[in-house]
Amino acid sequence: MDKIIEVKNLVKKYGDFTAVNGLTFDVYRGETFSIIGPNGSGKTTTVEILECIRAPTSGEVKVLGYDVVKEDKKIKKRIGVLPQDFDAFDRLTVEENVRVIGEMYDSSLEVRELLEEFGLWEVRKRKYGKLSGGQKRKVGICMAIVNDPEIVFLDEPTTGLDPKAREECWSVLEKLKDSGKTIFLTSHYMEEVERLGDRVSILYRGKMLDVGDIEDLVSRYGGGIKIVIKAKDLKYIKAMVDTLGEMSVDNGRVGAGRREGVTFIVESKEEALELASKLIDIGVEFEIKEPSLEDVFLHLAEGVINERGELV
Repeated sequence: MDKIIEVKNLVKKYGDFTAVNGLTFDVYRGETFSIIGPNGSGKTTTVEILECIRAPTSGEVKVLGYDVVKEDKKIKKRIGVLPQDFDAFDRLTVEENVRVIGEMYDSSLEVRELLEEFGLWEVRKRKYGKLSGGQKRKVGICMAIVNDPEIVFLDEPTTGLDPKAREECWSVLEKLKDSGKTIFLTSHYMEEVERLGDRVSILYRGKMLDVGDIEDLVSRYGGGIKIVIKAKDLKYIKAMVDTLGEMSVDNGRVGAGRREGVTFIVESKEEALELASKLIDIGVEFEIKEPSLEDVFLHLAEGVINERGELV
Protein backbone atom coordinates (compact mmCIF):
# COMPACT_ATOMS: atom_id res chain seq x y z
CA MET A 1 0.00 0.00 0.00
CA ASP A 2 1.06 3.57 -0.71
CA LYS A 3 2.31 5.28 2.46
CA ILE A 4 1.28 8.93 2.41
CA ILE A 5 2.42 9.80 5.96
CA GLU A 6 5.39 8.21 7.76
CA VAL A 7 6.11 8.93 11.44
CA LYS A 8 9.03 7.32 13.28
CA ASN A 9 9.89 7.92 16.96
CA LEU A 10 8.27 11.38 17.01
CA VAL A 11 9.04 13.42 20.12
CA LYS A 12 7.88 16.96 20.90
CA LYS A 13 8.98 18.76 24.05
CA TYR A 14 8.10 22.16 25.49
CA GLY A 15 10.87 22.82 27.98
CA ASP A 16 10.77 19.96 30.49
CA PHE A 17 7.29 18.85 29.37
CA THR A 18 7.04 16.05 26.80
CA ALA A 19 3.83 16.50 24.82
CA VAL A 20 4.48 13.66 22.35
CA ASN A 21 6.67 10.75 23.33
CA GLY A 22 8.01 8.36 20.68
CA LEU A 23 5.08 8.01 18.25
CA THR A 24 5.49 5.66 15.28
CA PHE A 25 2.77 5.05 12.69
CA ASP A 26 2.03 5.16 8.96
CA VAL A 27 -0.99 6.46 7.05
CA TYR A 28 -1.97 4.98 3.68
CA ARG A 29 -3.44 6.77 0.67
CA GLY A 30 -7.23 6.79 0.60
CA GLU A 31 -7.85 5.78 4.21
CA THR A 32 -9.29 7.68 7.14
CA PHE A 33 -6.76 7.51 9.95
CA SER A 34 -7.79 8.72 13.39
CA ILE A 35 -6.06 9.66 16.60
CA ILE A 36 -8.24 9.42 19.69
CA GLY A 37 -7.48 10.47 23.23
CA PRO A 38 -8.52 12.86 26.00
CA ASN A 39 -7.56 16.52 26.15
CA GLY A 40 -3.82 16.88 26.71
CA SER A 41 -2.93 13.54 25.13
CA GLY A 42 -0.90 15.12 22.30
CA LYS A 43 -3.41 14.89 19.44
CA THR A 44 -3.27 18.52 18.31
CA THR A 45 0.51 18.71 18.75
CA THR A 46 0.90 15.65 16.52
CA VAL A 47 -1.39 16.94 13.78
CA GLU A 48 0.22 20.40 13.82
CA ILE A 49 3.62 18.79 13.25
CA LEU A 50 2.18 16.93 10.26
CA GLU A 51 0.73 20.22 8.98
CA CYS A 52 4.19 21.84 9.25
CA ILE A 53 2.97 24.31 11.90
CA ARG A 54 5.25 22.99 14.65
CA ALA A 55 8.69 21.41 14.37
CA PRO A 56 9.40 18.07 16.05
CA THR A 57 12.02 17.91 18.79
CA SER A 58 13.27 14.62 17.38
CA GLY A 59 12.20 11.76 15.15
CA GLU A 60 11.48 11.45 11.44
CA VAL A 61 8.22 12.75 9.93
CA LYS A 62 7.38 12.66 6.22
CA VAL A 63 4.18 13.77 4.51
CA LEU A 64 3.74 12.92 0.80
CA GLY A 65 7.35 11.81 0.87
CA TYR A 66 8.65 15.21 2.04
CA ASP A 67 10.33 16.06 5.33
CA VAL A 68 8.06 18.31 7.44
CA VAL A 69 10.96 20.54 8.49
CA LYS A 70 13.09 20.80 5.36
CA GLU A 71 10.37 20.61 2.69
CA ASP A 72 7.35 22.17 4.37
CA LYS A 73 6.42 24.42 1.43
CA LYS A 74 5.98 21.42 -0.85
CA ILE A 75 3.68 19.81 1.71
CA LYS A 76 1.51 22.84 2.42
CA LYS A 77 0.48 23.19 -1.23
CA ARG A 78 -0.97 19.68 -1.25
CA ILE A 79 -2.85 19.43 2.05
CA GLY A 80 -6.05 20.88 3.48
CA VAL A 81 -6.53 21.83 7.12
CA LEU A 82 -9.50 22.33 9.43
CA PRO A 83 -7.97 23.41 12.78
CA GLN A 84 -9.64 22.77 16.12
CA ASP A 85 -10.24 26.49 16.70
CA PHE A 86 -11.39 27.17 13.13
CA ASP A 87 -13.12 30.43 12.32
CA ALA A 88 -13.72 32.35 9.09
CA PHE A 89 -14.43 35.97 8.14
CA ASP A 90 -17.74 36.92 9.78
CA ARG A 91 -18.53 39.74 7.33
CA LEU A 92 -17.83 37.71 4.19
CA THR A 93 -20.49 35.44 2.72
CA VAL A 94 -20.22 31.67 2.56
CA GLU A 95 -19.19 31.83 -1.09
CA GLU A 96 -16.67 34.64 -0.54
CA ASN A 97 -14.93 32.77 2.29
CA VAL A 98 -14.46 29.67 0.17
CA ARG A 99 -13.31 31.65 -2.89
CA VAL A 100 -10.73 33.59 -0.85
CA ILE A 101 -9.00 30.34 0.06
CA GLY A 102 -9.31 28.87 -3.43
CA GLU A 103 -7.63 31.90 -4.99
CA MET A 104 -4.54 31.32 -2.84
CA TYR A 105 -3.71 28.18 -4.82
CA ASP A 106 -2.68 27.55 -8.42
CA SER A 107 -5.75 25.37 -8.94
CA SER A 108 -8.95 24.78 -7.02
CA LEU A 109 -12.25 22.98 -7.18
CA GLU A 110 -15.32 24.63 -8.72
CA VAL A 111 -16.84 26.56 -5.81
CA ARG A 112 -20.45 26.13 -6.89
CA GLU A 113 -20.10 22.37 -7.21
CA LEU A 114 -18.40 22.21 -3.83
CA LEU A 115 -21.10 24.24 -2.07
CA GLU A 116 -23.85 22.23 -3.73
CA GLU A 117 -22.20 18.97 -2.69
CA PHE A 118 -22.23 19.99 0.95
CA GLY A 119 -25.64 21.64 1.02
CA LEU A 120 -24.43 25.26 1.22
CA TRP A 121 -25.39 26.68 -2.16
CA GLU A 122 -28.74 27.95 -0.92
CA VAL A 123 -27.00 30.00 1.81
CA ARG A 124 -24.04 31.09 -0.32
CA LYS A 125 -24.92 34.80 0.03
CA ARG A 126 -25.40 34.64 3.80
CA LYS A 127 -22.73 36.25 5.99
CA TYR A 128 -20.60 33.65 7.79
CA GLY A 129 -21.37 35.26 11.16
CA LYS A 130 -25.09 34.57 10.67
CA LEU A 131 -24.69 30.82 10.15
CA SER A 132 -25.52 28.01 12.59
CA GLY A 133 -22.71 26.03 14.20
CA GLY A 134 -23.17 23.10 11.84
CA GLN A 135 -23.19 25.36 8.77
CA LYS A 136 -20.01 27.09 9.93
CA ARG A 137 -18.24 23.75 10.26
CA LYS A 138 -19.40 22.78 6.76
CA VAL A 139 -17.93 26.02 5.43
CA GLY A 140 -14.70 25.15 7.22
CA ILE A 141 -14.57 21.77 5.52
CA CYS A 142 -15.18 23.39 2.12
CA MET A 143 -12.37 25.87 2.79
CA ALA A 144 -10.10 22.96 3.77
CA ILE A 145 -10.68 21.06 0.51
CA VAL A 146 -11.25 23.81 -2.08
CA ASN A 147 -7.60 23.43 -3.17
CA ASP A 148 -8.32 19.73 -3.94
CA PRO A 149 -5.74 18.46 -1.40
CA GLU A 150 -4.32 14.95 -1.30
CA ILE A 151 -4.64 14.85 2.51
CA VAL A 152 -7.26 16.58 4.65
CA PHE A 153 -6.41 17.21 8.31
CA LEU A 154 -9.45 17.55 10.59
CA ASP A 155 -8.63 18.43 14.19
CA GLU A 156 -11.64 17.81 16.47
CA PRO A 157 -14.07 18.77 13.65
CA THR A 158 -17.30 18.43 15.68
CA THR A 159 -16.23 19.60 19.14
CA GLY A 160 -18.76 22.01 20.62
CA LEU A 161 -21.55 21.15 18.21
CA ASP A 162 -24.98 20.06 19.39
CA PRO A 163 -26.08 16.50 18.46
CA LYS A 164 -28.06 17.62 15.40
CA ALA A 165 -25.21 19.74 14.03
CA ARG A 166 -22.74 16.94 14.75
CA GLU A 167 -24.87 14.49 12.77
CA GLU A 168 -25.00 16.95 9.85
CA CYS A 169 -21.22 17.33 9.96
CA TRP A 170 -20.72 13.55 10.02
CA SER A 171 -22.85 13.25 6.89
CA VAL A 172 -20.61 15.80 5.17
CA LEU A 173 -17.47 13.97 6.30
CA GLU A 174 -18.87 10.70 4.99
CA LYS A 175 -19.18 12.33 1.56
CA LEU A 176 -15.58 13.46 1.84
CA LYS A 177 -14.52 9.93 2.81
CA ASP A 178 -16.46 8.45 -0.12
CA SER A 179 -14.65 10.81 -2.51
CA GLY A 180 -11.42 8.88 -1.87
CA LYS A 181 -9.54 11.61 0.00
CA THR A 182 -6.99 10.62 2.61
CA ILE A 183 -8.34 11.96 5.90
CA PHE A 184 -6.38 12.46 9.11
CA LEU A 185 -8.86 12.90 11.96
CA THR A 186 -8.28 13.74 15.62
CA SER A 187 -11.18 13.35 18.02
CA HIS A 188 -12.28 12.40 21.51
CA TYR A 189 -15.67 11.17 20.26
CA MET A 190 -15.50 7.38 19.99
CA GLU A 191 -18.72 7.23 17.94
CA GLU A 192 -17.25 9.69 15.44
CA VAL A 193 -14.10 7.63 14.94
CA GLU A 194 -16.02 4.34 14.68
CA ARG A 195 -18.35 5.84 12.09
CA LEU A 196 -15.74 7.56 9.92
CA GLY A 197 -12.43 5.81 10.54
CA ASP A 198 -10.56 2.86 9.06
CA ARG A 199 -7.57 2.66 11.39
CA VAL A 200 -6.99 4.39 14.70
CA SER A 201 -4.12 5.30 17.02
CA ILE A 202 -4.96 5.51 20.72
CA LEU A 203 -3.02 8.26 22.46
CA TYR A 204 -2.72 8.89 26.19
CA ARG A 205 -0.34 11.31 27.92
CA GLY A 206 1.70 11.66 24.75
CA LYS A 207 2.26 7.93 24.29
CA MET A 208 0.66 5.56 21.82
CA LEU A 209 -1.17 2.74 23.58
CA ASP A 210 -1.90 0.87 20.34
CA VAL A 211 -2.63 1.42 16.65
CA GLY A 212 -4.51 -0.66 14.13
CA ASP A 213 -7.72 -1.50 12.33
CA ILE A 214 -10.74 -0.46 14.40
CA GLU A 215 -12.48 -3.83 14.16
CA ASP A 216 -9.28 -5.63 15.14
CA LEU A 217 -8.73 -3.40 18.20
CA VAL A 218 -12.34 -3.87 19.30
CA SER A 219 -11.97 -7.63 18.86
CA ARG A 220 -8.76 -7.72 20.91
CA TYR A 221 -9.63 -5.30 23.70
CA GLY A 222 -13.42 -4.86 23.63
CA GLY A 223 -14.06 -7.48 26.28
CA GLY A 224 -16.74 -9.49 24.51
CA ILE A 225 -20.47 -8.97 23.95
CA LYS A 226 -22.28 -7.86 27.09
CA ILE A 227 -25.80 -8.97 27.94
CA VAL A 228 -27.01 -6.68 30.69
CA ILE A 229 -29.84 -8.20 32.73
CA LYS A 230 -31.99 -5.86 34.74
CA ALA A 231 -33.13 -6.78 38.24
CA LYS A 232 -35.05 -5.17 41.10
CA ASP A 233 -33.02 -6.24 44.11
CA LEU A 234 -29.87 -8.04 45.18
CA LYS A 235 -31.72 -11.22 46.09
CA TYR A 236 -33.13 -11.50 42.57
CA ILE A 237 -29.69 -10.76 41.10
CA LYS A 238 -28.19 -13.60 43.14
CA ALA A 239 -30.81 -15.98 41.81
CA MET A 240 -30.23 -14.75 38.26
CA VAL A 241 -26.47 -15.28 38.52
CA ASP A 242 -27.13 -18.85 39.68
CA THR A 243 -29.51 -19.34 36.75
CA LEU A 244 -26.95 -17.99 34.33
CA GLY A 245 -24.41 -20.42 35.68
CA GLU A 246 -26.75 -23.28 34.83
CA MET A 247 -27.51 -21.80 31.40
CA SER A 248 -23.88 -21.00 30.64
CA VAL A 249 -22.74 -21.24 27.04
CA ASP A 250 -19.12 -21.89 26.12
CA ASN A 251 -16.69 -19.20 27.34
CA GLY A 252 -19.44 -17.23 29.08
CA ARG A 253 -18.72 -15.39 32.30
CA VAL A 254 -20.77 -13.33 34.71
CA GLY A 255 -19.73 -9.78 35.53
CA ALA A 256 -20.07 -8.15 38.93
CA GLY A 257 -23.68 -7.94 40.13
CA ARG A 258 -25.10 -4.53 40.96
CA ARG A 259 -28.49 -3.28 42.08
CA GLU A 260 -29.51 -2.42 38.54
CA GLY A 261 -28.62 -5.89 37.23
CA VAL A 262 -25.83 -8.23 36.20
CA THR A 263 -23.73 -8.42 33.07
CA PHE A 264 -23.14 -11.73 31.31
CA ILE A 265 -20.27 -11.66 28.82
CA VAL A 266 -19.81 -13.92 25.81
CA GLU A 267 -17.17 -13.93 23.08
CA SER A 268 -19.26 -14.40 19.92
CA LYS A 269 -22.55 -13.31 18.37
CA GLU A 270 -23.64 -16.95 18.19
CA GLU A 271 -23.25 -17.33 21.95
CA ALA A 272 -25.04 -14.02 22.54
CA LEU A 273 -28.00 -15.12 20.40
CA GLU A 274 -28.17 -18.48 22.20
CA LEU A 275 -28.27 -16.84 25.61
CA ALA A 276 -30.69 -14.12 24.48
CA SER A 277 -33.08 -16.78 23.19
CA LYS A 278 -33.08 -18.53 26.56
CA LEU A 279 -33.61 -15.27 28.45
CA ILE A 280 -36.55 -14.39 26.21
CA ASP A 281 -38.09 -17.80 26.93
CA ILE A 282 -38.05 -17.19 30.70
CA GLY A 283 -39.24 -13.58 30.38
CA VAL A 284 -36.08 -11.82 31.58
CA GLU A 285 -35.55 -8.16 30.62
CA PHE A 286 -32.09 -7.55 29.12
CA GLU A 287 -30.01 -5.39 26.77
CA ILE A 288 -27.26 -6.49 24.39
CA LYS A 289 -24.19 -4.26 24.13
CA GLU A 290 -21.57 -5.04 21.51
CA PRO A 291 -17.97 -4.03 22.30
CA SER A 292 -16.90 -0.60 21.05
CA LEU A 293 -13.92 1.73 20.92
CA GLU A 294 -15.00 3.08 24.30
CA ASP A 295 -14.43 -0.42 25.74
CA VAL A 296 -11.02 -0.50 24.06
CA PHE A 297 -10.06 2.83 25.62
CA LEU A 298 -11.39 1.71 29.00
CA HIS A 299 -9.19 -1.36 28.80
CA LEU A 300 -6.02 0.43 27.64
CA ALA A 301 -6.28 3.74 29.53
CA GLU A 302 -8.42 2.52 32.45
CA GLY A 303 -11.01 5.23 31.91
CA VAL A 304 -13.51 6.73 29.48
CA ILE A 305 -13.67 10.17 27.85
CA ASN A 306 -16.59 12.46 28.66
CA GLU A 307 -18.23 15.08 26.41
CA ARG A 308 -15.61 17.69 27.40
CA GLY A 309 -12.75 15.44 26.34
CA GLU A 310 -11.69 14.63 29.91
CA LEU A 311 -10.65 11.17 31.07
CA VAL A 312 -12.94 9.95 33.87
